[in-house]
Amino acid sequence: MKKILIASLLGSAVLGASAAQAAPATTPAAAAKPAATTTTTASEPAAKIYGNDGMVMPSAYPFFIKSTLYATADVIKQLDIEGLQVAWDNKTKSYTYTRGDRMVKIMADSNVAWVNGKEVKLEGSATFKRGMLRVPVGIIVRGVGESITWDKATQTLWVGDSSK
Repeated sequence: MKKILIASLLGSAVLGASAAQAAPATTPAAAAKPAATTTTTASEPAAKIYGNDGMVMPSAYPFFIKSTLYATADVIKQLDIEGLQVAWDNKTKSYTYTRGDRMVKIMADSNVAWVNGKEVKLEGSATFKRGMLRVPVGIIVRGVGESITWDKATQTLWVGDSSK
């Protein structure tokens, strides 16, 4: 008798859970709940980035802060900018990009970059997102003397000779 009772209760629980998952939210309480929303200053469009050696495959989607495209720091290396040296300083949590006599320094959680010794205010700050530092691509590329073109219609960033 106990086995039948247990089997009956388990069957009811399984069927009840299945019915609850399949049924639309038509109760007044369920219908009145607004959908959860989040507000952020950054969105994650599937922007395409082309470097001197072709399409770059970022380790995470690039995103915008205002009109500045931010991407994972590994993207800068993948752009294949001739003569570019990249150094990470774990103590200051900063990247230094050098090419010839040009230098750009980007520090995590700072809205300031140093471009060839001059302080430049950023629209956002280099930030860790999902464990990876996201850096402003344009200021780094231009700062080390490489050309850059943005195609808004196709959400594509062209760096150096990649647009030719």
